[in-house]
Amino acid sequence: NMHILTISNKVSQTKMNSEASDDATEYHPLVIVGGGIGGLVLALCLDQQYNQNSEHSSSKPLPIHVYESTSAYTANAGGAIGLYPNGLRVLQNLNDTAPKLLSHVREAGCDYIYRRWMRHDGLEVAVAREDELLPDLVDEAGDDDVETATTSTAADSSTTADADRRPRRGSFGMLSNRLSGRSLLSTTTSSSPRIETELQSLGIRRWKYQQVLYEACIEAGIKIHFGKRLQTAITTNDSKTVLHFKDGSKVMTSLLIGADGINSKVRNYVVNPTSDEEKQKSLEEFMPEYTGVTCLMGCANVPFMRGICFPSSATSKCHACYYPTKVPKDGVKEEEDNADKDKYEMVFQIYFPSPIERPDTWRTLTPDEAKAECQELAKKLREDGWDEQFLAPLESQSLKGVLRVGLRSREALDVWHVGGGSGGGEDGSVGVGRAVLLGDAAHPPVPYIGQGAQMAMEDAGTLSLLLGHFCPMNSDGDAAIIDLSKFQDAMEVYEKLRVPRTKTVLGSSVQLGKTQQKRADSILYNAWREFSIKAQVWAYGTLPVMRPGAAFNYNAKVEEALKELETTL
Repeated sequence: NMHILTISNKVSQTKMNSEASDDATEYHPLVIVGGGIGGLVLALCLDQQYNQNSEHSSSKPLPIHVYESTSAYTANAGGAIGLYPNGLRVLQNLNDTAPKLLSHVREAGCDYIYRRWMRHDGLEVAVAREDELLPDLVDEAGDDDVETATTSTAADSSTTADADRRPRRGSFGMLSNRLSGRSLLSTTTSSSPRIETELQSLGIRRWKYQQVLYEACIEAGIKIHFGKRLQTAITTNDSKTVLHFKDGSKVMTSLLIGADGINSKVRNYVVNPTSDEEKQKSLEEFMPEYTGVTCLMGCANVPFMRGICFPSSATSKCHACYYPTKVPKDGVKEEEDNADKDKYEMVFQIYFPSPIERPDTWRTLTPDEAKAECQELAKKLREDGWDEQFLAPLESQSLKGVLRVGLRSREALDVWHVGGGSGGGEDGSVGVGRAVLLGDAAHPPVPYIGQGAQMAMEDAGTLSLLLGHFCPMNSDGDAAIIDLSKFQDAMEVYEKLRVPRTKTVLGSSVQLGKTQQKRADSILYNAWREFSIKAQVWAYGTLPVMRPGAAFNYNAKVEEALKELETTL
């Protein structure tokens, strides 16, 4: 059983770690601002690189400090997310720092199994097996019988049965494999390697995932400081950075890592590093642009279809995403019985145009607010012809965790770091405190392809590997320090790998979101889009736009980049 801490225990434990001295500025060699998914995953990756890696010579562990703006992690907050193979691979590689992390995450979530595209009236357009997003597995024995999966039952739809009978990588993939003499192994067979089934996509409540990461951090000795909202970051004349928090406390660091989201204050510092505190404060209230789309998300205990489902309206610009997750029960081991629907909950994320953003758009609704707003939305959707299976969660008495989110956009950066001879800012390249961004702070996503959190996790895995390679840890008396003399080299490789990658994947998300909205603008376009989805799934096994995100191996890309760098030296 996974040990689960109570919220009260978490607060009391972390308060001891978050006490700042009133009369002195603490110093830490490395500081992470932002204790969301990206920040916590990065902390674990850095612990593995510096404290679990025998190649580093220091006998003292590197202290890793994470500063989070909220007062505590709370249950039933923050909606839910999908985790895909490329993000799960980062957790899989944390086998020294947190060997049970991936299994704990899988226990807290629910495998997708299928990916469904549907009309709002309940008609299935196409169904794909979710294991199509996994990397190719070649059957060395050449047994052609393992190309297809057998997971559907008599109660499943005909399109689900078609998905199970479809050859891996679709009809085009089967033809290519026959011509090349390869046989691709399906991940649903008993002969599949366990290492790959661990990477099957899953749905999980955001707070539950964050809790599992938090517990892994505490077990690894990582210090989490709550109630620390960054106000400004000010460079010193000795290449360090002083962080000023809104509670009046200060921290100094040699390496600042910003994982503080779309409203990142560390981003302000990276774009304009300065020793002028008033100038930094003037950048504080930047507000990303509202996109004109609002999302209502939540969950309820209702019967569910196995897998992730994308209904889209042919008569209005409203579209949605539904997927199951496990019901979180602290300290209780869930039985692996999919027939018991009470142990699962259906997550809904419904997107609709709202030209004028409400001032309170981004927040968790009270139970009464959630009930009223969801019932009002259900009424509108029913009038628009939406099938009752999509309205059931909105009208359920078990409705919980309802969040209203106004989708915002902010330009992605081409340069994610400052300091170490990088140039930038009025203070020049010499003497500027080193800082680097990851996740939404560097490349805010739109949530149409499910890759926002995965990109942050890939960033974390990549950044930790490169810092471990270029910036080794040494001892300075009784303390561990990081040799940052080659920080600039690490950042050049980091940005070379991550900037194009995130632009490609998140650019695909933007385009996918636009097609969802355009389907209501034209009957002909909607008909063409449905035909296109069917054709692509038949030919390739799933929509090809999904594969570049999910099948990516960040670790292999770092190794390739470092080998290429060695050959040029």
